[in-house]
Amino acid sequence: MAEQPVFRNLAELGKIHLRQAVEIFAASFYEPLSFISSDLDVLADVLEHSFVPKNHYVALLDGNVVGVVSISTAKGRSHKFQREALVSRLGFVKGHVAFFRLRGVLERPLDLSESQCYIDSAATDTAFRGMGISSAMQRHLLRSLPYREYLLEVAEMNFRAIRMYEDLGFKIDQRKPQRSFWKPNSEGGKIAMRKVIADSKAVR
Repeated sequence: MAEQPVFRNLAELGKIHLRQAVEIFAASFYEPLSFISSDLDVLADVLEHSFVPKNHYVALLDGNVVGVVSISTAKGRSHKFQREALVSRLGFVKGHVAFFRLRGVLERPLDLSESQCYIDSAATDTAFRGMGISSAMQRHLLRSLPYREYLLEVAEMNFRAIRMYEDLGFKIDQRKPQRSFWKPNSEGGKIAMRKVIADSKAVR
């Protein structure tokens, strides 16, 4: 990758960057989100209101978002859904179904301390996958954010992601057999991983 990406908090950027981040997220998690619609534009329309910008970090190339990482902390989750927005866009029944299913995953309360950060998801534009965008973006966050412990869950069959996180210093904590709409059945259970920062000022 000749040009190096620039990393920014989504709250510092404009609406066009928010939309780009949402579209990348929707495309990356299309399978579990397809119960809402098979149209990516519709998915992006439905999801856009839920993004909490300060809890999203993006990688930029030529001023365009090519990757996005969503995090949750003790102060809140990365998404906040509005029932009215979903009902207005999808109709009464489907809107309520989407609200409860999405909220049950992306807004489910997490028992985090002030020193912990949960990595909800990482997504890269399909045109830029395999270029190290995701690992570079998360390495940047591990160096720049103030948290001492980072947590995440990854599908146990997603060996590439597991290797990436191991390269970033994460250790496997436990296997979780639980499935939800968020993880296709073909992916089996989930692997919980964590990274503890011994010295918050150290280069990692």
